[in-house]
Order: sequence, then C-alpha cells, then structure tokens
Amino acid sequence: MLTVSIKKRLGGAGTREGGNGRAGSGEERVFLLDVEFTAPEGVTILFGPSGSGKTTCLRAIAGIVTPDAGRIALGERVFFDSASGVNLPIQQRRVGLLFQDYALFPHLTAEQNIAFGVRADAGGGKRDRPRELLNLLGIEYTARQYPRELSGGEAQRVALARALASDPAAMLLDEPLSAVDVKTRERLVAEIRDIQQKTGIPFLYVTHNTAEAAAVGSEIIVLQEGRVAYQGPTVQARLPDVT
Repeated sequence: MLTVSIKKRLGGAGTREGGNGRAGSGEERVFLLDVEFTAPEGVTILFGPSGSGKTTCLRAIAGIVTPDAGRIALGERVFFDSASGVNLPIQQRRVGLLFQDYALFPHLTAEQNIAFGVRADAGGGKRDRPRELLNLLGIEYTARQYPRELSGGEAQRVALARALASDPAAMLLDEPLSAVDVKTRERLVAEIRDIQQKTGIPFLYVTHNTAEAAAVGSEIIVLQEGRVAYQGPTVQARLPDVT
C-alpha cells in the first residue's frame, strides 16, 4: 500500500505558478498542497480539476518534487520522511512514471525505448525484458518501429512497457490517455486494468475525465484546491464536472 501525507507550498513572491506548476494568468499565487491518502493494491484514481495538485502529488511520490513536510511510504519502504530526514533519490524509489506525452525517444525503436527503462542490474534478463513486455501488451509487431510510425494507442503501450521495464514497485500515470481517441481510450482502459492485475502493484492514475475515472479505478481520491475532498469507492463518489 502506498501512503502519502505531505505538505508543499508552491508559488509566492517572484513567481507566477499555478497549482499544477505551470505558468498562471500572470498574477502571483500561493498554492498550498496539504494531502493525506492511501493507494492500495489495484488502480486508484487521483481525480480533480487542473491546478488541484494531482501532478504535484505524483512528482512528490516519484522524487521529482520534495515536499516541505510529511511522509511517503510504499509498504515498509519509506521514500520521504521530513521528521527523520529520509529523502530517497528517484532511482532508489523504484516507481514507474508515465506522463501524458509519453516522451518516447524519436531516434530509438519501440524495443530500444523499452530497453532504456530496464534496470542496469537485470543481468541476462536485460536483453529479453523488452520482448517480454511487448508480448505482454500485445504489440510485439512494433519492436522495430520508430515512434513516428506508431499509432496513439501503440505509443501509449510502448511508453507503459518502458515504465514497467524497471520492475517498479508502484506505477504513477499522469493522464496517460488524454492524447488518444475515444475508441482507443476504451480499449486501453481495459488493458491498463489487466496489466495492473498481472503485475499486482499499486497504480495511481491521474485524470479529470469522469467517464475514464469510473471505468479505470475501483478506488478514487478527489482533490480540490490542494486538499482531499473524498476518498473511497469510485461507484459511491459524486464526481464534479471539471476541466
């Protein structure tokens, strides 16, 4: 189980950042993220409007952003604890992170992109791991194709395979289906749930799409203005219309 209890102040004097870390409308703004939640084994949705703190939460878990205070742990492994001075570097957290733009290397084939994610200590398995993941995701035929030759759904699966190549203890997905069409999204939702069941690790899945949230996760955390407004079963959540 992933447990998160953190505080983070963003923005302030001399900055123009919004709650999601991107440039705001030009006015100085202080955004306070103060959240406490758990993500059990399975797919947990992190839901809320733009600027509610979803991406900042993922970046803090991954180690890209350092909270001002609090604690982040996966089971008994502590990633961050301000009280005891623990702050593991990104490479020691073993967390897979998939952004919405996929960030595939354009000069590498699908297989080479996945190989880039394989841990250095994988030994002989380093050579076989990309093919295993391509087969797992049903896209073994893309092995020698470059990102420009892939469809949106294929690119998403290659990026997911690369994130899984490091054998992560948890997966963080930041709106991974925002760039694909509705039909592809419906198919990939089912595949993501299937991959989670096969790997057996926690998936924390960010979206502000209500239909996607209901289809992907059985548990949901709703963020509003940097706070947890609700955590519980997705079927019982009253999801607001967000943008």
